[in-house]
Amino acid sequence: MRLFAIKIPDQPIPQETFDKLALLIEPQGRERIKRFRLPEDALRSLVARLTMTWYLYINNLLINNELPTFGRKGKGKPILETPKLYPPLEFNNTHESSYILFCLLRSNSPLSCIGIDIMSPVLNPLETQEGISLQLTIKEKLSLNLNLNDIQRNEILMKFWTLKESFTKAIGEGITFGLERIEVLLKNNNNNEIEKVKIDGKDSNEIGWQWKQDKIGKENCIYSIWWRGEDFYPDEDCSMQNVNWEEFEKPLLELVDKLNLK
Repeated sequence: MRLFAIKIPDQPIPQETFDKLALLIEPQGRERIKRFRLPEDALRSLVARLTMTWYLYINNLLINNELPTFGRKGKGKPILETPKLYPPLEFNNTHESSYILFCLLRSNSPLSCIGIDIMSPVLNPLETQEGISLQLTIKEKLSLNLNLNDIQRNEILMKFWTLKESFTKAIGEGITFGLERIEVLLKNNNNNEIEKVKIDGKDSNEIGWQWKQDKIGKENCIYSIWWRGEDFYPDEDCSMQNVNWEEFEKPLLELVDKLNLK
């Protein structure tokens, strides 16, 4: 399993650079990006769409430098159609604040999948808690009914929500899966540490799932990843690899020039 964090610049990138990078995605995608009102939202969306192209290119996995093509499975989860890789590659991404997180897994397992989600602290965690109460189990609600300050409540909410959301992204079902079917149980030590996660009442570790959770950025965003399937490259470092903007932008602009895209 590989994990990358791409940090977008604090200042808007030149429009010429944005337009050049956008040439690497399909015309329909370019039209959708134009609908964003805020430049930072458009950039986050563009970068998220380019993560796979970037990874394939820097690892010499593009055949004749032809751009990758994508399809969908289940209820719309993106999949890589070309190039055909062996072992197959599963991927997912998420974005929040100035970060786009991107994870991938190569596995021969027919059940292999991966999903990731990130969340930043909210201004009113109690209001957020009330808004997602139907997606919380009784035990999760009890964990949040303690005398918590906003920082503690935020942390628990981010841990719960990202673990629930990233699981549904891994299986390609989205929130229609029923987030209350995923139960996050905390240890009884007042440190908000997670003891286990259950899926439909079963310990996730006992039914072939693995998960990872950590913080990122000065805002202390929390991200969670789920994956299933034996990793074809088990010795790969699955810790977060930080990618600065130049490391992301430069090879993609090079690819645009190689393909003579206009």
